[in-house]
Formats: sequence, C-alpha cells, structure tokens
Amino acid sequence: MNILVFGAGAVGSFVGGHLAASGHGVTLLGRPPSMQKIAGDGLTIFWPDRPPVTSSPKTATSLDKLSARYDLILLTVKSPATPTALAQLAGHRSLLDNAYIVSLQNGLGNEEQIAAAFGPAKCIAGTITIPIEMLEPGRLEVSRAKGGLGLAPLDPSQPVKLLASALNQAGLRTLIYADYQAMKWSKLLLNIVNNATSAILDQPPAHIIAHDGLFNLEIGALQEGVKVMKARGIQAVELPGYRVNWLARLVTAWWLPLAAKRAILRPFMQSGRGTKMPSLHLDLASGRSTSEIRALNGAIVQAGQQIGIATPINQTLTTLLTDLVSGKEKRNEYRNQPQKLISAVQHRKSIR
Repeated sequence: MNILVFGAGAVGSFVGGHLAASGHGVTLLGRPPSMQKIAGDGLTIFWPDRPPVTSSPKTATSLDKLSARYDLILLTVKSPATPTALAQLAGHRSLLDNAYIVSLQNGLGNEEQIAAAFGPAKCIAGTITIPIEMLEPGRLEVSRAKGGLGLAPLDPSQPVKLLASALNQAGLRTLIYADYQAMKWSKLLLNIVNNATSAILDQPPAHIIAHDGLFNLEIGALQEGVKVMKARGIQAVELPGYRVNWLARLVTAWWLPLAAKRAILRPFMQSGRGTKMPSLHLDLASGRSTSEIRALNGAIVQAGQQIGIATPINQTLTTLLTDLVSGKEKRNEYRNQPQKLISAVQHRKSIR
C-alpha cells in the first residue's frame, strides 16, 4: 500500500516506521527539523522485548510537494489541529481520490469532523494503546511491550480487514471493532486518567495516585464518563493491553467503597503512567497555545450537557486547564496545591 502519515510526531512516525519496514510505501509529513533528520539518518524504533525496527520512509513538509496517489492517509495530528489538517487536505483533493483517512488521534470528535468534510465512507476510526516516547527526531522508544491498535469502520465497505492485516504483519497487534464509538470512548477513559490533574498541579501521576483525595477525583471523573456512556448506549470494550470494560465496571460498582476501589486501581494506574508525565502536562509545559483537553474531559462535559447529565469534575478540570493554557490562570495558582483543586471541584458540585 501507499500510505501518507499526516502529522508525523511520535505516533505517526511509530506506525509509519513499522509499515515502511514491512515493505509499504510510506511518506511522513511533519515539521521540517524532524523530517530532515529522518531523511538523513532514517527512523529507528526501540522495543524492550525485540530488536530495533529501522526504516527509511519518504518525508515531506508540505502537501504542496506531494503528487502521489495514496491508499491510506493516517491522520495523527493532535485534536485541536484537525480542522486545519482537513482544510489542507480539502485543498489537495487529488490526494484523496482513492484514499481512506484513518484517525489515530486521541479524544472524541475527530472522526465526525472527517466524515463531515469528506463523507463517512472516507473515514476509518483508529486508536493506539502502545506507550511511545520520542527520544529525538527519528528515534522512538516503546516504554513497555504492551498494547496495540484498534480499527473500526464508519462504513461497511471500508477495507478495515486489509489494513488490520498489514498492521499485524508489521508487528503491531491490531484488533477490529464493530462500534467505533465504543472503541473511541473506551480509549477516552484511559486518556483522562491522571492527565488533566497532572497538568494543573504540575505533579507526576505517582503523586496523584498516592493522594487519596486526588485519587478520588480521578475515580469520580471516570464515573462521570461511564455514566454518560451508558446514557448514550455506549459500552466500554477491552482495548489491546487494557481491560477498559473491567475498569468501567469497577469504578461504577456502587457497593464497593472508595478505599477498596483505590486499592484495586492503584497497581493498574501505577503501571499505566507512574512517573511519566502525561500528554496534557507536556503540552502545557512546552508552552503550546492549544490543548487536547476539550477533546478529552471536555468531550465528556459536552456529551453530558446534551443529555442532561452533570459532570462537575470533568467540567472543573476542563475549565482550569483551558484557563492555564490561555494564560487566564497562572501556573503557580495551582502548582503543587492538591487541596485547592479538590476545593474547586467541591465548589463546582455545590453550584450544580
């Protein structure tokens, strides 16, 4: 297959690199410094349990320089960049003649935007649960040999089985799901764990897990997400390496005390994040002017508002992080102040 990776950061380079090493024609589209490095030195992916994967995919820094016809366009930009990416693709429609757009993005709403722009038959939903870190441009590391990819069609005519076969042959465990909403919402539950809280407090997930009050907030945010899912008729599913269906049942078990839930969940959360800083923190610390918070916790809030379900914890996290990103709130206001965050949530609950 001929594949374009639009937004070749860590995820895009990781998937594209494996497909290129497996013999597919891959072009990475990304920022000039990274693309120049990969064009000169190639791409290497380090695994903890297998030999490094090396490849030399083609690189590009602009759609204007591309004239090939693609079978797949893997969209791996962050959610706030989706509208811009789709506008750019709309200006180069010849690239889309025979191509399906596969969203390997975190958060909700990306598939709907793609479908609105080019029709649902053009969009395939995707998700990835493999923990990847970019050491430097062209050098990626898988921190744990865990996880895989998920694909779900938005239209029954789509060649999802063919793509899944290519990914499996490239060494990436890939499962197919019938309901893309179930797959994306299940990944959303994983994405929100310790993510916004870590960014707001400027603390690693391990500190949040060790603090009972903050741990209770994390459980509460998950409970709100599962409640909204159930009201919308969406069931949590097991993703590669992660029993999200079990997680959803556990956090909403009314008969299980919070202390017991913390005790059961602590090893799961420690293995999931531990001391590694999550994406929302990394974006805030790097000074990015946008954040994926609205596609993560904010998506739960929006969906809850549509069906009349209050989500005060996710609302507080969304509002605070949005204000920190915009500069409305200063980072020192909440840095290392867990009780202040807990109080903000309690205040939001009191004014429901």
